[in-house]
Amino acid sequence: MAHATTSGSTRHPSLLELAQAGNCRALTYWMNSFLSPQGVDVQVLPATDRFLRILVDFRTPRQREACLRLRDRLVRFICYRLWTLNSEVISGVRIVARVAGDSRILWQVSVQINSPATARVRRTKQVTLRHQQAMNQLKFRTFRSLFMSSITLAGFFIGYRLFYGEMGRLWSQEAPKDAPMLAGSASNAIAAANPPRSEPMLRLPSPPGYTNFVVPERFRGQVVSHVDLPETEKVIALTFDDGPQAGTTAQILDTLKEYNTPATFFVAGVNLKSQPELARRMVEEGHAIGNRGWNRTLENGKAADPKAEIDRTAKLIHEITGTKTGLFRPADGRLDNELVSYAQEKQYAVTLWSIDSQDALVAAPLLLDNVLRNTRSGRIILLHDRGSANQSPTVQALPQLITALQQQGYRFVTVPQLLAMQAAVQPKEPQPQPRETKLPFRRRAVAVIQANALRS
Repeated sequence: MAHATTSGSTRHPSLLELAQAGNCRALTYWMNSFLSPQGVDVQVLPATDRFLRILVDFRTPRQREACLRLRDRLVRFICYRLWTLNSEVISGVRIVARVAGDSRILWQVSVQINSPATARVRRTKQVTLRHQQAMNQLKFRTFRSLFMSSITLAGFFIGYRLFYGEMGRLWSQEAPKDAPMLAGSASNAIAAANPPRSEPMLRLPSPPGYTNFVVPERFRGQVVSHVDLPETEKVIALTFDDGPQAGTTAQILDTLKEYNTPATFFVAGVNLKSQPELARRMVEEGHAIGNRGWNRTLENGKAADPKAEIDRTAKLIHEITGTKTGLFRPADGRLDNELVSYAQEKQYAVTLWSIDSQDALVAAPLLLDNVLRNTRSGRIILLHDRGSANQSPTVQALPQLITALQQQGYRFVTVPQLLAMQAAVQPKEPQPQPRETKLPFRRRAVAVIQANALRS
């Protein structure tokens, strides 16, 4: 039977999306894509308590002792892969291992997966439980108060009836001898002259203390992709390109604010013009801003008027946020164009990156893997805040990325702060870096910069 397809058909979920939803077949296929080449097969079985059951078979013939020695490494690998999924339906895993063809169990272990998604589920359950407990306690207190009030009110009416009944009986027995006399007019009325209330003083908020995002003199006119810091200084810089975008940038700012994490946004002038409030929010919340040029969709990174491309964006940044920036990032990291030459002439620090998350190409789990396995102190991470907020891997992975790096002891700084730390550690001037004239791809540009940095 033929199946007709239309342009408006529903998008089919990817393998990683199915795995994130807890699909056992997708999880099995995804895990085996990593482990089968190593002679290990896994099978993921469903569980009702959000704890997956994973059966591990060592396919390659080997001694039982060798399989036992692999336990810790294999458990860490499986748990790390499940952690990168950041799934709300996977809170833990039970792993059972054996040698293929042998029914005896080598080892079994249970591990809890503490991802941001599961932590969010636990917090929601705790809040719901506390709310239910508070409501039950409130109902009990209300019932107790009504019960006690009803007893008090009943006693008051009974006492009232008895007292006035007895007083009426005594009054009827004695006739009044004198006409009742008025004790006089009412006592002096106290005019509670309320003093005139003073109007509260209206305090207008003072304008935020904006700071120019300047870079140390040694980096002006230079190309920078990372800095070399002592091992004791575990710092890293998050950078976001091509914003601001209405949905994506707002969610990224919300996440950065929640985790108290500063970052650097390289804004495109055409987007800045349409979303000025997001740029002001960036500065107000402690983030740095860099110049991305006016229009990032330039063909081959070339502009008809490089001066207008950079200066027009710089002027708009100043008009909207009140700041000036000494950072410039070329489109796709290309250095072989007049934009970079003009930026260096204007003493911008041409800021590239040393860790490419590839968030424009991969899903959130792979994004996490790309960053975490390449993280070093003094590195600059490339992310983007463009695209749909609901489908953006950056928005999905950012809470988990920040949490993982913080747990490894890293703290986050802006690019100007990172460069200032490098200048404080090594005050001498850097050697000029040779520039390539032909760099057709962003990866090649980054590789050249890193190679030059290593040679210096």
